[in-house]
Amino acid sequence: MNQGYLPSDEKITKYYPHIIAATSLVSLGFTVFCILNNINILYPHLYYIPITITAICYPKKGVAFAILLAILYLFITFLLTNANPLIISENLMRTVVFVGIAAVVSTISQSLREDSLKYQRLFDNSGAATAVIYKSKKIIHCNDEFENITGFSLKELKRKDWTELIEKEDLLKILQYANQKSLQEQNAIKNIEIRIIKKNGSMCYSIASVHNIKEQKITLFSVIDITEKKNAEKILRINEERYKKLFQQSTDAIFIHSFEGKIYDANNQAVKLTGYTLDELRQIPAKSLHPDSEQELFDKNYENLKRAGHCEFESRYKKSDSSIIDVDIRSVIVDIKTNVVQSIVRDITLRKKNEDALMIASKKLSILSSITRHDILNQIMVALANMEFALEDSHEKEVMEFIDKAKTSVSTIQKQIEFSKDYQNMGGKPPRWQNIDNLIDRCLKNLNIPESVIVIKEEISGVEVYADPMLEKVFCNLIGNSMMHGGDVSEIKIAVCKREEFYLVTYSDNGKGVPDEKKELIFRAGYGSNQGYGLYLVKEILSITGIKIAETGIPGRGAEFELLVPKNDLRIAL
Repeated sequence: MNQGYLPSDEKITKYYPHIIAATSLVSLGFTVFCILNNINILYPHLYYIPITITAICYPKKGVAFAILLAILYLFITFLLTNANPLIISENLMRTVVFVGIAAVVSTISQSLREDSLKYQRLFDNSGAATAVIYKSKKIIHCNDEFENITGFSLKELKRKDWTELIEKEDLLKILQYANQKSLQEQNAIKNIEIRIIKKNGSMCYSIASVHNIKEQKITLFSVIDITEKKNAEKILRINEERYKKLFQQSTDAIFIHSFEGKIYDANNQAVKLTGYTLDELRQIPAKSLHPDSEQELFDKNYENLKRAGHCEFESRYKKSDSSIIDVDIRSVIVDIKTNVVQSIVRDITLRKKNEDALMIASKKLSILSSITRHDILNQIMVALANMEFALEDSHEKEVMEFIDKAKTSVSTIQKQIEFSKDYQNMGGKPPRWQNIDNLIDRCLKNLNIPESVIVIKEEISGVEVYADPMLEKVFCNLIGNSMMHGGDVSEIKIAVCKREEFYLVTYSDNGKGVPDEKKELIFRAGYGSNQGYGLYLVKEILSITGIKIAETGIPGRGAEFELLVPKNDLRIAL
């Protein structure tokens, strides 16, 4: 009989068929002997032995075996008693009892066997790796999970002492509660963290429980693998230590606070920046670090923070000694459930001072350049006027030629001085978002483009480009060049399309186009019949914000200029 994971004496179980056969033969033989000697009391009771043993050991065959034995019993009595009706009727009633006993015992045995199998299935599929230890020493059974954790097969585990699977230091933890001799006297040892030594020599971190079942002389040893959890905790500790190190060693001040401004933590740089100790910072709201003049800006930006989850702005801080510094603040919500905010604050006081000084110097240079340029242009006007007078009064051909050449040179100087004004303005103001559609409309109006020229604007409605404020001059120059150098231009197209890493703004006309050998030359300073500063200025204006320009048209079919705009520098306004 299979006993499942419970210990069994195989020396006895393997002889069950022999015992059943022997007792059956003895019963049949004794029946013959008793009938021949007119003994009618003892022999019927001998059949209960093989019937009961069979029903217990082989419950599915118990009833069939009882019927077979009953038939043999009736057959013997029929032959030896000359079909005595009284004896036959009595023995017939006994055979019914034989079958009834076999049915009852088989049913009970089968029920017990099924219950045993149910518990064994629960054991095998419990989710916890479990081994059965007999007499607190040898492993007699385990489930698949235990094999997977240890790396040993059940056959290998049966040759091992269960203590060999536990790391020595951790084994002492268990033996503090119960040593090998007294373990079976303990009820249970629960949730002890130990390390299991696997077959390959590696360690498996686990939570172990030891339960003793005295009646069966067995102990259940259960472990739950927590190696991944341990590794995750280790990684988490490393990351926490790394974060703390980055937090404390950051060159920027970092504040951890709530929406309401309660400061939970701050790094060393934050303490150094504000002049307050960490304990003092925890007692004051973040808003109070800003002077009164910045309170409204603080409230506005924190409304943006609540709405978008992050915000960036420049403000000012009032230090513990009442001095004021300029700061750049970048805040982000790190936990939306608890509304915890991390703010990185950088001292930009020196940068602001340098910017102010640079702005003042730039303003002074601009004024000086403007005055100087104005004075030079005035003198050029005087020189040109005098040359005109000289040409009118002079009648000598050679002198007139020299004066005319001088006049041309002075006119060139005048145009270069005027160009320097545009070049000076370029980059003088910060880039901004500009609507292409509006820029083109202004250019057409300023250049007095005739109605016969059709300007087709494809997919540029609401398109804005982040560029230098002089972007308008880019399109004015392109349109002006089309009208001046393109020949009979009757159509201009402007379109926008998206590429993987950038946007492509295309300007094209139906003029005579640009020869291949001149596609790069036209962007050089001083090239062309009209001093060539137009396209050179265009290229310089666009380069300020990283926009590239190239001429890609086919000669004879019109000019085409492609502007490659960085992906983040073009947007479609809704």
